[in-house]
Amino acid sequence: MKYIRYIPSMIEYAEKLRQLDPLDFKIIQAIYKYKIFNLSKLAKLIGIPQQTISYHVKKFDKKDLVRFRALIEEAKLGLKSYAVIASTSMGKENISSFTMTCFPLWRYLAIIDGRIHGNYVRYVIPPDKEIDLKAFLNELQRRELISEFQIFPTTSPAYPLINLDFYIEKRKVLTFDWNKWIKNLDSLPETQVTEPINYKEVKFDLFDLIILRCLEINARMTQRKIVKEMAKILKEKEHVKFIPLVSRRIRERIMPQGLIRGYRIYLFPNPGSMMLFLMYRLIFRNSVSLKKFLTGLNYLPYNTAYEKVLGKDELIVRFVIPSYECYYLRKSLVDLTERGWIKDAHLFLGDLPHATWDNVEIYQMYKNGTWNFSYGIAMKMLEVALTH
Repeated sequence: MKYIRYIPSMIEYAEKLRQLDPLDFKIIQAIYKYKIFNLSKLAKLIGIPQQTISYHVKKFDKKDLVRFRALIEEAKLGLKSYAVIASTSMGKENISSFTMTCFPLWRYLAIIDGRIHGNYVRYVIPPDKEIDLKAFLNELQRRELISEFQIFPTTSPAYPLINLDFYIEKRKVLTFDWNKWIKNLDSLPETQVTEPINYKEVKFDLFDLIILRCLEINARMTQRKIVKEMAKILKEKEHVKFIPLVSRRIRERIMPQGLIRGYRIYLFPNPGSMMLFLMYRLIFRNSVSLKKFLTGLNYLPYNTAYEKVLGKDELIVRFVIPSYECYYLRKSLVDLTERGWIKDAHLFLGDLPHATWDNVEIYQMYKNGTWNFSYGIAMKMLEVALTH
């Protein structure tokens, strides 16, 4: 199985974090908090001269020290998020993951071990097509490409910013105080999670989806580069004709309609050889515990991401931590279970640099003003995938 990596692996940024200083961290934190790149607004909000902010942001871009990625408001595109955990036989994980992602309305794929051996895939499909997705997965099961599967409707993912204050001292060996973290959870406010109620589409078309695709890869991508990418995707020789279109769509449609809900910050604190990729399905005893736990993720100095299962006190959480911290993370979750916060926890192991993928090509499934997904279309794409 091969996928083109339009987005650098996160671990490529392990050495770059050391080149950032406390002022860099403050600017990055402000961009994440306020969800804006307008430098004049940032300057007013954080009390730093615009010229200084501009210098630092240009440094980010020139040296690719930190990657900012736009997070798309999938519900406004008429798409609902579904997480699928599917088991398969040892040795079939590549073919099963390839067939599970044969149509491009998937967003994230990880080959996993642990509680099961198989794949984790997050799809985005129109909410009235859940039965089609289940039928497709049942067919994969019938063909023994997967053994069993569970499907969970979820929120779109959130990516808390790593606790940058932890790295200001720049010590050689950094160990996190998990005991203190656990003790402080009770006093933390609750993070409110907004679950989509409706999936009514706002105004958009294929051009907008291509622009969003570019900003997902790099939210700092210049409009000139977006124009060239659009021409390449649409197989148009004259890219200049897209210049006014791209500028107008970002200014008048994408930003005002809230199609970008925030940014994911690509920072990585430790060498990839020292890291473990752990995914947990956490079942909480109540919503208060879940919401305080989410707030606590903001205090961790390691990369995390999560989706909330809709209508339930459940999370699917991904941790990327140094191997020497694994014991302490596990102990923290055991402590939370003993304290009555967590009812159950299912662990899955992954390989971050080699066996996880993001997909930004969902625009390929948008045809004639609608999302072109059904069981029949998925099966046609499956047959094509199996012949190659």
